[in-house]
Amino acid sequence: MAKFVFILLIGFVSLYSKSSVGACIPIGKVVILKKSIMSLTLTKDQKNKLLQHEEKLKNALNDIRDSANNREEKLSDLFDEKKFLKEKFSLITKKENIAITKIISEYFENMYETLTPEQRVSLIKRFKRIEKKEMKEIEE
Repeated sequence: MAKFVFILLIGFVSLYSKSSVGACIPIGKVVILKKSIMSLTLTKDQKNKLLQHEEKLKNALNDIRDSANNREEKLSDLFDEKKFLKEKFSLITKKENIAITKIISEYFENMYETLTPEQRVSLIKRFKRIEKKEMKEIEE
């Protein structure tokens, strides 16, 4: 159970924290990207390529999760009698953060490269509409 909590804690921080390499994109933004791209008029070949990119992403994220499950660190390794060892925790999460950021950025790049120039323009316009709507909701 402790190992599960440790992995869950690292996974959560890896997806939503900021590190020296920048912020990971929250999973909600990944979903918006995917939905926005899939709402475009896509050819059968494009849809197949996009599904292949998604499968590659899932496999890569599963590999990271599996390596986290096989890690030797224990939850108790992050504490001593006096304090929480945040430096040790930061090192562990930073490695995963870098790996996850790299995988997601490659996913975004591959998806974007699959689109035609016209579809890219349409996608950017869609993002701007979504961002404008989000800003209005924040202001209200």
